Amino acid sequence: MQMPEYRNIYLDLDSPYDLRCFSIDENSVPCGKPDITLTRVCDAEISNVSIERSMFEKVISIGRSCYLESADRLAFHNGPIKLTSVKVNDRPAGKIKIGNNVVLQGTAIIAYQSVEIEDNVTFGPQVTIMDSSGHPVTGRGEPDEAERITAKPVIIKSGAWIGMNVIILKGVTIGKNAVVGAGSVVVSDVPDNCIVSGNPCKIVKFINQ
Repeated sequence: MQMPEYRNIYLDLDSPYDLRCFSIDENSVPCGKPDITLTRVCDAEISNVSIERSMFEKVISIGRSCYLESADRLAFHNGPIKLTSVKVNDRPAGKIKIGNNVVLQGTAIIAYQSVEIEDNVTFGPQVTIMDSSGHPVTGRGEPDEAERITAKPVIIKSGAWIGMNVIILKGVTIGKNAVVGAGSVVVSDVPDNCIVSGNPCKIVKFINQ
C-alpha cells in the first residue's frame, strides 16, 4: 500500500507570523484556545513533501463580533474549536470564511475547497462541517489516492441556527434562517426559513415569517 503523506503546521493566535494565513477581527472574542491547522496531503509519488505557510496565505478569516468558545465549561460537552485548511498535492488550499456575529462552540470545520459561513449564524456545541470526505470511496492505498479526493463547497447562510452535534457534509447549502435539529446529519441542501432534523435530515416544517 502507498498511503498519502500528511504534513501539518499548527498556528498560534498570538503569533504575528501566522497572521499571513489566519485573520480574526479585533472585536471578536476567543474563549479558550482554538486549534488552527494547515495540512498538506500528498500522494506517495510526490517526493520531498513539504509544507510552508506561503502555501496557505489568507485561507482562514473570521469577521466582527464573533464568539469562539473552545473551553469545556458549558452546560453541554464542548471542546476546542478546530479550523483546518487542507491542500491536496498542488491544488489550492481550502478556504474558511466566517462572517460577522457568528457563535462557534467547539465547532470543527475542515476545508479542502471552501466553507463559507455568513453573518449571524449560531452553532450549538460540537458541530462538524466538512466539504470533503477526506478520501476516495475506493482504491485506498493506491498511488493516486490523494489526487482522487473530491470536494464541494459548503455554504451556511445568514441567520441559520445549527444544533448540537450536527454533521454537515460536502456540497451542502443551508438556507437563510434555517434551523437544524441537534444530532442531524445534513447531506443535501436545506431551504430558507425551515426546520430540519434527522439522519439524513428532512424538513419538519417551514417557519412563518
